[in-house]
Amino acid sequence: MTDTIRGYLDELNSTYARLHTAKEDLFWTTKMGLADDADAAQKEFDEREIALQRFLKDPERLVRTRAKFAEAERPTSGASPEDHQALGGWVTTFESHVLESAEARALFEELVEDEGRLARARGEMELGWRDPNAGFTRATSVKLSAMLRSEPDEAKRRAAWEGLASIEPYVLDHGFLEIVEKRNRLGRALGGEDFYDGTVRRVERMSKAEIFELLDELEARTRDRARRSIQEIEAKHGSRALEPWNFLYTTLGDSTKAIDPYFPFADAIGIWGRSFAALGIRYRGATLVLDLVDRRGKYENGFMHGPEVAWRAPRGRIPARIHFTANAIPGMVGSGHRAMETLFHEGGHAAHFANIDMPAPCFGQEFAPTSVAFSETQSMFCDSLLGDADWRTRYAKRRDGTPLPIGLIEQALESSQALAAWQARGMLAVCYGERAIYELAPKERTKERVLAILRDVEKRFLFLERGAPRPILAVPHLLSAESSAYYHGYVLAEMAVHQTREHFVARDGHLVDNPKIGPDLARHYWRDGNLRTFREYVRELCGHELSAKPLADHVNLTVAAAQAEARAQVAREPSLPRSNGAVELDAKIRVIHGRETIAELAPGEFEKFSRDFGAWIERQSAT
Repeated sequence: MTDTIRGYLDELNSTYARLHTAKEDLFWTTKMGLADDADAAQKEFDEREIALQRFLKDPERLVRTRAKFAEAERPTSGASPEDHQALGGWVTTFESHVLESAEARALFEELVEDEGRLARARGEMELGWRDPNAGFTRATSVKLSAMLRSEPDEAKRRAAWEGLASIEPYVLDHGFLEIVEKRNRLGRALGGEDFYDGTVRRVERMSKAEIFELLDELEARTRDRARRSIQEIEAKHGSRALEPWNFLYTTLGDSTKAIDPYFPFADAIGIWGRSFAALGIRYRGATLVLDLVDRRGKYENGFMHGPEVAWRAPRGRIPARIHFTANAIPGMVGSGHRAMETLFHEGGHAAHFANIDMPAPCFGQEFAPTSVAFSETQSMFCDSLLGDADWRTRYAKRRDGTPLPIGLIEQALESSQALAAWQARGMLAVCYGERAIYELAPKERTKERVLAILRDVEKRFLFLERGAPRPILAVPHLLSAESSAYYHGYVLAEMAVHQTREHFVARDGHLVDNPKIGPDLARHYWRDGNLRTFREYVRELCGHELSAKPLADHVNLTVAAAQAEARAQVAREPSLPRSNGAVELDAKIRVIHGRETIAELAPGEFEKFSRDFGAWIERQSAT
C-alpha cells in the first residue's frame, strides 16, 4: 500500500533502482563502444535518461515526499528512525533535481537529445595526427596526449597537439554553443544566475561565488611559484621548451621514461589489490567490472559508474555493482603508471560507493546531491599514494623485483615538484575557462570569441604564450551533461586530500600500508553517503574548515625540500608495518576488454587473477 509511509518508501526505492540501473547499464554499453548500432543505442540511452530524470524532476513527487516526511516526524506515525531518515534523503534528492515548470522540464529533455547528438558527432570525429611523411594517422585523444609526453620527434608532437586542438572548433561547430545557451536557461530555472551556478548550488550545496572564492585563494597562492618555474625552464631549455607540444616532453619526458620500468602494466592489478588490502579497504561484497585498455570507439576518459547502488533495504543490505574504465595503451611509455593511477583513482571511487550503508538508494548514487568534490576526494586521496616515496620504495618494482631507487625518486621530483604549482593552475584554468563560457552574453558567445577567451585564460594561468598542452575544450568533461560545471571538484578535492593526508600523518606517522585508513574512511567519509555536505565531512574528520592552504603549501615546496622529505620517507619505510597475508578485498572482480573477459577473481585466488591479467597485457604489449 503506497499510502503508508513504508509502502511509499518501497515504491520510491524500487522505482528509482529500476530506472537508475536501466540507464546506467546502457550508459556503459554506449560509452564502451559495445553497441552494434551506436545511433540506436544512444537514442535508447537518451530515452532511459529522460525516464530517470522525469522521476527525479517531478514537482508533485517532491510535494508528496515532503508530506510523508512531515507525517513521519509525528510520534503517532509509527515510522521508524530509518524511515524518517530515508524520507529526508529523498526530500534532499528531489530538491536537487526538481524543475518546477513544464517548460523547464521540456528544455531539459531537449538538452538530453542535443547532448546525445554532440556525443555522437564527437565520437565520429576523424581525430588523429598528420605525419608529413606517412600522412594521417587516426588516434584517440588519450594517445595524442600521451605523445606529448613520450614522442621524441618534435614534428610528431606538434601534430599530436594540433590534433587535440582540432577538437575545440569541431565541437563548437557541432552544437556546443547552442547547448551552452540552453544549459544557461536551465540553470536560471534551477535558481542560479547561470548553468554553472545553478548546478553547483544543487550538487555541491555551495554557490559559484563560494567555490571560486576558494579557487581564487589557490590561484593567488600559486601564481609566483608557477611563474618562476616557467622562467627557470626557459632559462634552462630555451624558449622552444615553452611551446605547448614541447613543454611536457621537455619537463616530464625523461623522468617518465626513467621510472616507466618500475610501473609495469602487467603488475598493475596485483599492486592495486595488495596496496588497497593493506590499507584495510574493503568493497563489502560489491561486484566490480574493469575495462582498462584504450580502443577505438571507447570513451576517451576514465570514469566510475555504479549501475546498482549499495543501500540497506528492509530485506537486507544490497551490495553495489560498479563499473570503471581507463584508457591505458600497452607497450607505450607511461602506460603502466597510467593504469595504476586509474586503478587507485577509480578504485577509490568504487570503495566510497561500495561502502555506503544507508536506508535508501538516494544516498548511494553518484549524482546530485552527492558532491563532486567529495566524491573526487576519495579517489584522489587513494591515487595520491602513488607519488609517495615510501609507497614507491615498497611497491614500484621492475618485473624482476628490483625496487625503484631513491636516485630515480629524487630525479622524478626534480620535474614533478618543480611543476606542481603550475599543474595545479592547469586544473584551475579549466574551471575558469568553463565559467567564462557560461558567463558570456549570448550575442558575444561566438566560436571566435570563445576560442579567444580560452587562450587568454590558458596564458594567464599557465604562462605559455600559445596556451595549454591540452586545450580546455579538449577536456571531455565540459561537453558531457553529467560532468559539465564539474571540474572545480578536482581542485576542491585536492584541497581536501591534503587536509586528509595531514590528518592521518599527524595521527599515525605514515600512509603506506596503514591499516587504520580504510576503516576510518569507511566510518567518517563513506558510510553515510550524501547525508552531509562536502565541507561538513572534511570538518568532521580533519577538525577544521576546508582551505586552499595545505594544497598550496605542498605545491609550493622547493624541489630540495621535497627531496629531503622523500629521503626521510625512504629511510623510515623498513620500519613500517607490512601486510604479508592473502589479498582480501571482499569483492567480485572481472576485468574485460570490450566483450572479452580477460581475468576473473575466484574466491581466495587473487594471485592467479593478477597473473591472468598480466599475461594478457604482455600479449597485447608484444603486438
